[in-house]
This record gives sequence, structure tokens and C-alpha cells, in this order.
Amino acid sequence: MPKQTGAVNIENPCHAHRADLLFYSYKRIKGYDMRPYRLDQLFKALSEPTRLRLLNLLRLGSICVCELHAVLRIPQPTASRHLAALRHAGLVEDCRSGTRIIYSLTSPNTPQVEALFEMLDKCCPCEEVMREDLERLKKAVRNGTCRLDPYPPERNYPALDNASFAGAG
Repeated sequence: MPKQTGAVNIENPCHAHRADLLFYSYKRIKGYDMRPYRLDQLFKALSEPTRLRLLNLLRLGSICVCELHAVLRIPQPTASRHLAALRHAGLVEDCRSGTRIIYSLTSPNTPQVEALFEMLDKCCPCEEVMREDLERLKKAVRNGTCRLDPYPPERNYPALDNASFAGAG
């Protein structure tokens, strides 16, 4: 059998995943995000404690990566790497504002994502480290060292009182 150089043989199970990644990369570059939500990929993205901590903070609103890493007390490249994994899983989205990259949760437009966000709303407040992260974020917002942009009311997510959180004194 002739050796393939650079060609992707989608009949080969080892190459099928590579073909999927290439297709996704092409669609992402072209501005399309047509990848279906796969439950195993969503759970894989959630399997890292730092990613859960990031999602916990993003439940409250849009936050810059520089502020996320400061609140979580992790290096900025680590925060960016975990946020990229969450973005690839379809759980967060980003937008650029000058030199800042602002992250927010995606709209829960599938039953899988909606259920995961509901689970986060129920489970995150039960974890001590998550509560501590929220307290640090709350303190940073009050001190003016962090900016939290609450989600618009029409978004109907999350079920938290963002206005009182941002203005809490």
C-alpha cells in the first residue's frame, strides 16, 4: 500500500478525527461555527477544575481574560488556554475590545448546553472554592479593579441578580 503524505483518509479511523478537526478549522476561519454539540466534548471541557471556576465567574456576565486570571489567581496564559478549550467546546464566546478579549457564556441554544448551565447554577454555589472566587470577583468589582458587564435582560441567563451583584457595597 502506498504511503500517504499529508493526505487525510477519512476511511481510516485515526484520520477521521483529523479530518473533522480540519473541517472545523476551515469553518471557524470562514466565520462559520457549524460543529454540532457532542456531549462527550462538553464533558471533556468541563473535566478540568479551572474551567469550572471560569464558567462559574462567567455565569455573572462578560469579563476580560485579564480580570479572570487575576480573580482566579492563575497565570494569564493558563486562563487563556482554558478559555480556548471552553470556546472550542461551544460553551463560551469571545469578542475583542481594543487590546482586551472579553469572554462570556454562549447563549444556551441547545438542550445540552442549557442543561449544563442549569447544572452550574445549582452546583457552583455548593463548592467552597467557587464561592471564594465569587467573593474575590465581587470585591474587585466594588473596588473598581474589575469590570463585570452583566448579561442583557432579554438573554434570560443566568438566574442571578447581576445588577445587585455589580452594585453591591
